[in-house]
Amino acid sequence: MLKKNRVSRWIPPGLAVMALLLVFPPVEAQMKKGSRFDKATNCLDCHEEVQKQFRVPHKPVADGECVSCHKAHGLRGALRLQKEEPDLCLECHQMPGLSDDSGNRHQPVGDCSSCHSPHGSDHPALLTLPEAELCATCHSGPEFEQKVEHPPVADGCGGCHDPHSSPQPALLEQPMVELCASCHDQKGGFASAHAGVSVQAADCMSCHPPHTAASEGLLRASVHPELDCATCHDAGKPAAKPAGGSETCMNCHDAPSKDATSSHPPAVEGECLTCHSPHTTDHQPLLVATELELCTGCHEDIRESLTQSYAHAATRECSNCHLGHQSDQARLLTAGSRDLCVTCHDDPVAGGAEVIHPPAADECQDCHDPHGTGREAMLTANQGDLCGTCHSDVGARSGLPVLHGPVSAGECSGCHDPHAGGPRLLNAAVPDLCTACHGAMLEDAASLPTHEPFGSGECELCHAAHGSEFDGLLTASAGELCTGCHDVAVTAPPGGSSHLPVANGDCAACHQPHASVTQPFLKAPQRALCTTCHEDIGEQLATEAAHAPAGELDGCSTCHGSHSSRHEALLLETVVTTCLGCHDADSDDFGAKHLGLPAESMDCKSCHDPHASRLAGMLLPEVHPPFAEGDCSACHEETAGGAP
Repeated sequence: MLKKNRVSRWIPPGLAVMALLLVFPPVEAQMKKGSRFDKATNCLDCHEEVQKQFRVPHKPVADGECVSCHKAHGLRGALRLQKEEPDLCLECHQMPGLSDDSGNRHQPVGDCSSCHSPHGSDHPALLTLPEAELCATCHSGPEFEQKVEHPPVADGCGGCHDPHSSPQPALLEQPMVELCASCHDQKGGFASAHAGVSVQAADCMSCHPPHTAASEGLLRASVHPELDCATCHDAGKPAAKPAGGSETCMNCHDAPSKDATSSHPPAVEGECLTCHSPHTTDHQPLLVATELELCTGCHEDIRESLTQSYAHAATRECSNCHLGHQSDQARLLTAGSRDLCVTCHDDPVAGGAEVIHPPAADECQDCHDPHGTGREAMLTANQGDLCGTCHSDVGARSGLPVLHGPVSAGECSGCHDPHAGGPRLLNAAVPDLCTACHGAMLEDAASLPTHEPFGSGECELCHAAHGSEFDGLLTASAGELCTGCHDVAVTAPPGGSSHLPVANGDCAACHQPHASVTQPFLKAPQRALCTTCHEDIGEQLATEAAHAPAGELDGCSTCHGSHSSRHEALLLETVVTTCLGCHDADSDDFGAKHLGLPAESMDCKSCHDPHASRLAGMLLPEVHPPFAEGDCSACHEETAGGAP
């Protein structure tokens, strides 16, 4: 029978910490100086709540001996204990296991008021709750929730466990076999239930969980289908081991075939009990632990894989992919490696995609670890290195100095589907694919005149997808690339001049390659663009009177070419021809100011600044005094026209 009264000696009384919070309210309940002390009184005259009619009062409270636990004066707002727990309680309760650390000690011991009420309780041993309910506040879970309950559990945990300490595991009152035998007589029905096989020295918990079970007889969830003990054991003998060892198992179960492609070593070697319990367990099929615990006990590398941040969910149950004894596939797989994968994952080959990535049609393990890695999608290496093993011309291995952002970051799947898809396995067609990252640029250009390759979405006409020797991932140098479509002379003829950006092949110094409101796709209007390099001219135009063409927003091209010219300074014509395009050399005013000399023989720049000047007539700033006074005769004879 269960020992119903064991709990009655579990009565540590001096547990008064709870009094600080539950019993004594704040300062208002403290005794105050005044007439109340004019006559004799005691604690209970004020602290009436302590006198509640508990079924089990704490003896000092019942005897009115409050000072046996509390200091008489205490502190403002609270009464102090004579000693702290558990020392205060141990002054009266000298019980084995309370005052020393021998054996296995219950964790709450030392914090007595966590289980016991210090003044009184309606439950035995001053427990704060009924025993089973109190224990369940800490001890809960599936082992206490199955449908068949061991009777002592309903009666209270103290029937089997010491609440404070015990030399036995799990705080048992006695060694397990003796404890079970104290209720279960090994004769009669007990003996017949075990087919006459002696279980006197057996581990009862190998078959019976101590609290609740899945089936009658307190058997665990997985039960050996053959319940006739004599099938495996010799009647009347201890049941320490089946007769004939694992050979007994082979009387009913087929031994692994020697011709199997792969066999589990314990099965081949007849070590059935390495993995299986012969009677009943909590794990199907009679496994001694969960599949994961059992398998990773030997396969430590797999256990390491399963702790990674990206672990294969299916591997939580090893039998999802592996057989336990033998298989006609390698690694005890239930099917061929790829066939096994596509039972859960979409088959790239069956999807009818235009392009199938060769590894996706062959072995998934070429790229993925089947158990887990620290990389997304359980890749065996980061994408850059993994893809680079086959595509060595792409990425860092290519040796190209300029890499596309996703390539540099090793994020191949940013552009490519790793299994199956359209041409080149791209996630989308160009330019939609490019839009995923470069959408802002496309939006900004939507309302502007666009450069044709850009406007028609032909990104790859100018840009390499993975890497390049040129900035901007260009497929060739900017000069070579642009002149492939634009007939522009980049080299000046003898005696001529070239624009420096053109000579350097730096077309993007002046032009927007995608879209611009300023034609021909300039980065800015001519005056602002040209003066970013010709700063001295820009300063002149800002502070002096501007020559009309130079002062206009797009006036530079009135006189200068953009790329190269037969003349100096990129002039469209010679200096004098350029000037006479606007100035009438046949006018009387022009002749009077120029001594009647023929205009074709003049060097206009010798007297005039072509861009801006502080002086009238766009004269150069340093002027010869007679010239400044208009006295040409001081230096020149009169010409045939009558002028000096």
